[in-house]
Amino acid sequence: MIFQVFGVPDCGPATFEVNNSFSVSRLSADQVNYLNIGLMLVAAVAALVRPFELFLVAYAFLGPLHYLTEISWLHDRKYFTRGKYDYLPLVFFAGVIALIDMEVVHGIPAWLRVVVTYLAFGIALLFAFWSGARSRLIGFLILIASSALIVRSDFFHSLFSVLLPTIVHVFVFTGLFILVGALKSRSVSGIGSLVVFCLCALSFFILGPSIAGGPVGAYVRQSYLAFAQLNYSLMTPFSQHVPANLMEYIMYVNYVLLRSPTARAIMGLIAFAYTYHYLNWFSKTSIIQWHNISRARFLAIIGVWLVSAGAYAYDYRLGLRWLFFLSLTHVFLEFPLNHLTFISIWKELRLMVRPPPTAAAASQISIRPRRAAPRH
Repeated sequence: MIFQVFGVPDCGPATFEVNNSFSVSRLSADQVNYLNIGLMLVAAVAALVRPFELFLVAYAFLGPLHYLTEISWLHDRKYFTRGKYDYLPLVFFAGVIALIDMEVVHGIPAWLRVVVTYLAFGIALLFAFWSGARSRLIGFLILIASSALIVRSDFFHSLFSVLLPTIVHVFVFTGLFILVGALKSRSVSGIGSLVVFCLCALSFFILGPSIAGGPVGAYVRQSYLAFAQLNYSLMTPFSQHVPANLMEYIMYVNYVLLRSPTARAIMGLIAFAYTYHYLNWFSKTSIIQWHNISRARFLAIIGVWLVSAGAYAYDYRLGLRWLFFLSLTHVFLEFPLNHLTFISIWKELRLMVRPPPTAAAASQISIRPRRAAPRH
């Protein structure tokens, strides 16, 4: 059975053959890099012109499909951990954060969110590199002991409470994935994609303040209110980011976020980061092969995605509540892969500095014979 799927931002119109699995025609690494350069430019231009609208549309319609397909891909690769059930604590921590942020339980101190996110990120490191119970226990005790220092630092408080699950995930780690690809391929297209990615990010601080986007409507302003904390954090870096009261927060959204040139530049960066993060994932379908799944899982993903898109279309706040746990879960489940990415970058950089000997050079290395023991 053949389906023609249009509108999915991977490699253009793609033919899916649904049997026990479906397939997508492969693109070369260079073709994917050039495709991504084009997607970066499109996302950057759209974010410069209409940052709020672009973010809301991308988050609502591309985001859920990204969460579902990435979790499916991570599941088939055992979440890049060493234990069969290592993913369960990460899901549990995501659930705790979801309960806190959705205010299901009231009266929870703000520092608990920081500690839970820090523990999830640290445990993911243990799960990625150590399998022994003793090593993991020692590591977990170190994490518990160091968490008291984390909550006292403004930098780490900002990092784990706001930035890590948001802009670090969609922008910093996306950039690191591009860097890994460029280092591994040593190709002009790979390096070019990394350069364009950095230039697109810088463009918002060079061009963004001078580009006057259209007025933001009441629906857009109200829908974005739930995300304004991220903008507030980036506008006031490395502080506690807690407005004195709700009225102060609303005043910030209405009179700073929507009018300040610097705030609009940061909004453009956020919109670009999220939009390209999603487009990048779908563009690499033929490389990372996330589409190689059973027909039943494929139909389940499409079904949940359609319901999610409908929830956002009906009421944006309903969509946020419906998918908040799923969104946070996909971030936490990616933590082991994030840690492995740092190691991959280190290995590739080390190979560039100290490349391994070639086969010809290795064959010329002579082994000196052992000297005979002197006779007495």
